[in-house]
Amino acid sequence: MISITSKYLRQKDHAIVRKYARFVLDKLVRLGVQKKSRITIKILGEQEIKDAADLLDLKKYKAWCTYDGIDEQGRKKFTVVLDYKHLNKRGKKPITRLKNLLVDLGHELTHVKQYLNNEIFDYKDGSVRYKGVLFDQSYDQDEEAYYMSPWEIEAYGREWGLYKMFCNQLKQERLSK
Repeated sequence: MISITSKYLRQKDHAIVRKYARFVLDKLVRLGVQKKSRITIKILGEQEIKDAADLLDLKKYKAWCTYDGIDEQGRKKFTVVLDYKHLNKRGKKPITRLKNLLVDLGHELTHVKQYLNNEIFDYKDGSVRYKGVLFDQSYDQDEEAYYMSPWEIEAYGREWGLYKMFCNQLKQERLSK
C-alpha cells in the first residue's frame, strides 16, 4: 500500500508519483512481499520539519527513508521524505516537473527494497547488517564511508536507471494509444 501526502503536487503530479512508486517497487520487489508493506511518501518543505536532525538531513540529502516497524496487520511500515524544492516549477509536463523528485524517490525506494527483501537491518547502536556483513556506525559519521557503503552504492546506482526506464515505459504507453 502506498500513500502520498503533499501540498505541493498538482493532481497529475500526484498520479505520476504514485505510478512511479508502483513501477519501481514492481521492478525491485515481488508482489507478495509488496503486499506486506505500507509506504508513506511525504513531500515536504523545511517549514514542515520540526526535528532539527531531520531538517539537517533534508538540507544535506534532500530525501530519506525510515523503516518504522510493523503495523497491527503485520505489514512493514516505511516513510519516505522528499524535499519539495526538487520540483521544477517551470516544467510544463509532469515528468519534467518531477524529474529530480522521482530520481530521489527511486533512490529511497531502493532502500525500501533492501528492507523488504531482508538485505539490510539496522541495530540500535547505529551499526548495520547488509547482505550478511556487519558495518559499524562510522558509515553514518563519515561522508566518505557513507558514499562507500554498499547499500548507498546500490541506491545511487539505480536511481537514474529507474527514472529512464519509467520514461521509456511512458513513451511506449503513449505510442501504443
